[in-house]
Amino acid sequence: MRQNFSEYLDKIITYIILLVTAFTPLLVVNFTTEYYDFPKISFLVIATVLLLGLWILSWVAKGKITYTRTPLDVPLLITMATILASTYFSTSRYTAVFGNFPNIHSSAYAWITYILLYFVIVSNLKSLPKLKNFLYVLYGSAVVVAVISLLSFIGINLPFSFSQGVNFTTTGSTFSTLAFLLIMLPLPLISLLNPNKFLPVWAAMSLSVLFSVTIIIIGSIPTYVLLGFDYLVSILLPKSRHTPKTLTFFAIPAVVSLLTLFLALLPFSGNVIQHIEAGFPKEIQLPMDISWKISASAFRDAPFIGTGPGSYLFNFTAYKPVEFNSLLFWNYSFDTAFNEFFQVIATLGLFGIIGLVYFCYVILSNSFKNISLKNYSQENYEQLILSSLSLSGFVIVLIFFIHASTVTSTFISFLVGAALMLMQPQIREKESELAIGIHASTSSDQKINIIPSFVFILYLAGSLLLSFQIYNVIAADVYHRLALNQVNKSGNLTYQYLQKTERLNPYIDLYRVDLSQINFALANALAAGNSAASNNKPVTLSDKDKQTIQTLLSQSINEGKAAVALSPRSSRDWEVLASIYRNITGVAQNALTFSLDAYGRAIQRDPLNPVLRVNVGGIYYTAKNYAMAVRFFNDAVSIKADYANAYYNLALALRDQGDLKNAQLAAQKTVGLLQSDTTNPNYKTASALLADLTVKLDAQTKNTASAGQTSASNINSALANPNLPKLNVADMNNPPEVSTPAAVTKKLLPTPTPLVLQTTPAP
Repeated sequence: MRQNFSEYLDKIITYIILLVTAFTPLLVVNFTTEYYDFPKISFLVIATVLLLGLWILSWVAKGKITYTRTPLDVPLLITMATILASTYFSTSRYTAVFGNFPNIHSSAYAWITYILLYFVIVSNLKSLPKLKNFLYVLYGSAVVVAVISLLSFIGINLPFSFSQGVNFTTTGSTFSTLAFLLIMLPLPLISLLNPNKFLPVWAAMSLSVLFSVTIIIIGSIPTYVLLGFDYLVSILLPKSRHTPKTLTFFAIPAVVSLLTLFLALLPFSGNVIQHIEAGFPKEIQLPMDISWKISASAFRDAPFIGTGPGSYLFNFTAYKPVEFNSLLFWNYSFDTAFNEFFQVIATLGLFGIIGLVYFCYVILSNSFKNISLKNYSQENYEQLILSSLSLSGFVIVLIFFIHASTVTSTFISFLVGAALMLMQPQIREKESELAIGIHASTSSDQKINIIPSFVFILYLAGSLLLSFQIYNVIAADVYHRLALNQVNKSGNLTYQYLQKTERLNPYIDLYRVDLSQINFALANALAAGNSAASNNKPVTLSDKDKQTIQTLLSQSINEGKAAVALSPRSSRDWEVLASIYRNITGVAQNALTFSLDAYGRAIQRDPLNPVLRVNVGGIYYTAKNYAMAVRFFNDAVSIKADYANAYYNLALALRDQGDLKNAQLAAQKTVGLLQSDTTNPNYKTASALLADLTVKLDAQTKNTASAGQTSASNINSALANPNLPKLNVADMNNPPEVSTPAAVTKKLLPTPTPLVLQTTPAP
């Protein structure tokens, strides 16, 4: 009876593993904040918890704890221990646990799931038939991914609104698809050169052509190199049985690949493929040299266990070098490094990189050992599969060098790594047993190991708590998506959904930020309705409106404060809080002081962001503190010498300060930076300012001109209307000492002596 139950459990576990293998790369839904990675991770977490329970229950049925030991166990356990320690000591612990929402791949939540799933797989796929079905399912999933990607490329899309892009792929990113196909390509290629019963020639030919063409069509130079590596090693494998017939089979996908590469890269009349490829959206990757500087700086400050999982975005803002501002995508923020090694160095430190290097060493050593085809025969295809998986192992390691990992690339790497281990008989056929020596005796003097039952009871208790948390995390994100869908339709519904989101999962700073902004938007809309026809006359608010606006603004500020408390290293959260303070100057006393303090803290976390400096300069300009405005605009142009908006605002501040000569120089620089497009309204505004300054400088007059539309002092908020009555908002009666960042040492224009911001008491 126990034996039958154990076998039944083994079948269920196998079916669930096959289900997870098939559907994880394909899973896309549109009812969560992020359509790709969040559903995949949620699915994996639920499946892993279920699989762990069934596995432990099988121990109870067998009366013993059994598992399969593999060479990858130690590096994975080192990595898991490092992740747990790094999460515990991280200054942004909630980000470390849940990730930089909605990107949760690099979180502790995700990585522990990957590792536990690996242990479940290697201990339950213990026979060649199971491994055979496992690989068939994996290749079936790869085929679907490749076909959908190719169809999207040529304009044939799935009937869903989220799948209409030319670069749509179910894996979530072009790189994820490329990594998947590159890892899966060796077996079809090697099967063409060595016909076998596992993968017939027609199937191997179809897979080789499909995977190769997809890689070339949507890929880039690094992936082309890896594609060539797959082909080259496949044909040079030791003891590979080449014949004229098999070489012909192999030549067909090779020739098709070269022809596709020619069509994709060389423009000529009528070349539709190259035309589509030229317009194909390319993923922006952080340059290697900049990424290394960021990772090295983070390692310097947190050498042993890093800054915490999911914290690379914070490392990017804190440590990015000034040359990043010269790139076309200078205003982008990156939450992943150039490659996985740089990612781990920064976020998990020395112990993390030890785990990753050890993982790569184990993969490479097993691949070197098993890549030969010396024992291959058409009937005994086990060696051919092992050889193919060995080549896939090399590709897995090489992929770590060219890109940071993603959900799909990590998932596939772990699956193929597990298959590589299990295809080795000495690993697959050896079962380990954990024996502690605690037994219970029955009436017939039979001894029963009670440890499995005890472990199962602990699992049930833990899984109940975990299941409740998993439900809250998923439900909260579903409500967040509902809120986002209502943003342009119903402010009240958006507010209600965000409140439900926060109640279910109060630990995500993104949810707090959104709730903060919707509170502000509702208050601003109410104020705008009352002050629409004020014509610079005092605005009267009803007592009810005053109370409503005051409550909404207090909630907005409190949610903003909660966001920075949950993620204190987030420059974005501090910037949002600063923006809210800045936009309520009409109703809140000391709002500008609070805004300056929050902007200062944002700059401390993102010191080379010129936009933050311009925003602070705009606040000082509004307060007519032109000396400090000049200082911050000067900072902005010092860290980004081609930032036209910073030069324009610098010109305004210098003009109003009375320094017409330097104002003219700044205006000339603005015009020079914008002259590539003379039809741009900003070019016309800057040219008008330069002309006005030239006239005034010649005449040495002190009259001032009106500010242009790109002035940083402009605030589009009804709550900034000075004619509104002052309200008692949150705790704003006690202004902080402004956290003012140090000035940038490089100065392109003279900086006047700073003045203290003077605030006017509320009436």
